[in-house]
Amino acid sequence: AWRYYPWVNWADGRENGQLKSVTYRKQRNDTMLKVEFHSQFGQYYDFKCNEYFVQFDGEECTQPAPIVTSLFTDKYSNSRSWGSAPPGELSGFCNATSRGQILSGPLAVSIHINSRCSG
Repeated sequence: AWRYYPWVNWADGRENGQLKSVTYRKQRNDTMLKVEFHSQFGQYYDFKCNEYFVQFDGEECTQPAPIVTSLFTDKYSNSRSWGSAPPGELSGFCNATSRGQILSGPLAVSIHINSRCSG
């Protein structure tokens, strides 16, 4: 069963940490989770790179891969306000974290940001 969680005014200017979290109840053990996060991704500084990523009960996905996207702004991008930030999507599937397979039951699904891009 899918769920839709609308978040209004989620961007508060933070550069690191958890942005939002929801509790989702996974129904079955033999399924993967699909996460989609659509929004305006922005940052306040030129020459800046931020990663947006998903965690499940405080752990990133390891199987099949982490769910992450990066946004880099250069001096020409003029991203000084969130209203002019580009639209973006963070999406992927997850079956397991470093703790093992994600089993049925309640699960904290959270969106995070950090200012250290890995690539």
